[in-house]
Amino acid sequence: MEPKNKKIFITGGAGFIASHLIERIIDDNEVVVFDNMHRNALAYTNLVNHKNLKIVKGDVLDVKSIEDGIGNSDIVVHMAAIVGVSTVIEKPNTTLKVNLIGTYNVLEACRKKGIGRIITFSTSEVYGPQIYQADEDGMTTLGPLSKPRWVYAMSKLASEFLAYSYQKEFGIKFTSVRPFNVYGPRQIGGGAIHNFIINALKNEPLIVHNHGSQIRSWCYIDDMTDALELVLANKKAEGEVFNIGNPQATTTTLQTAETVIRLASSKSRMEFQELKYPEVEIRVPSVEKAKRVLGWQPKIGFEEGIKRTLEWYRNKK
Repeated sequence: MEPKNKKIFITGGAGFIASHLIERIIDDNEVVVFDNMHRNALAYTNLVNHKNLKIVKGDVLDVKSIEDGIGNSDIVVHMAAIVGVSTVIEKPNTTLKVNLIGTYNVLEACRKKGIGRIITFSTSEVYGPQIYQADEDGMTTLGPLSKPRWVYAMSKLASEFLAYSYQKEFGIKFTSVRPFNVYGPRQIGGGAIHNFIINALKNEPLIVHNHGSQIRSWCYIDDMTDALELVLANKKAEGEVFNIGNPQATTTTLQTAETVIRLASSKSRMEFQELKYPEVEIRVPSVEKAKRVLGWQPKIGFEEGIKRTLEWYRNKK
């Protein structure tokens, strides 16, 4: 199932996840990418000259550029955000402005233009430092004010509440997606598997934080994109929050590094470094709601996903 004959406005549309989504939907829909192009995964595709794609360079803090770009869109997918723990810690004020005020600006543009559907991107960080089989209707947890890492989670959770309030007051149907550790070809700007693969292919050390005992569930990009297509096309997704991840692809950070080295036939060794900020020790989702409502489930196993990602990076020009 995929959307057809829609005009879809995607903030952060040049990013990693968005670039894969656009590949899936571009032939049957008109897509407007709104992005400051700070991270441009579209550069690794053949999409730029597609007749159904329009790229608008802009910033979600610029109200006029959003309103001009959003036009008469049928659906808005709001992916633009400040991400990456180190960036968040260094720039908490910028993170709050872009993630929260940026979301407000996009929602206001939807209200003014009469756009009835928005998909917002949240984060698995809203579940706090330890969560096993996280459920969308369960508790969210924010860390202490003294630890800037949690600025990101707070900004994303507040954005979810904001989107919900616009549905309640103005009838804009929202869906919130909470991704769990997505990886794959064209990932830019960090991520553990991305960093491990880059270093492994160069036979350089893989940096493992603390003892490498942190537990993560890894979701390959194709599975994430399958879920997003269903969210876009399925009216049952309206008004809902979904975890999207792969609980069957769960490993420690150390095991992840070892797997990358083995599958890459790399000569890299591992270096252990102490983190200077709070770490999430375990993060494993429940995806039962996505299975039940969307008919979605992850298909790509952990080693298969690593192999596919390695192949892309080896062949990247």
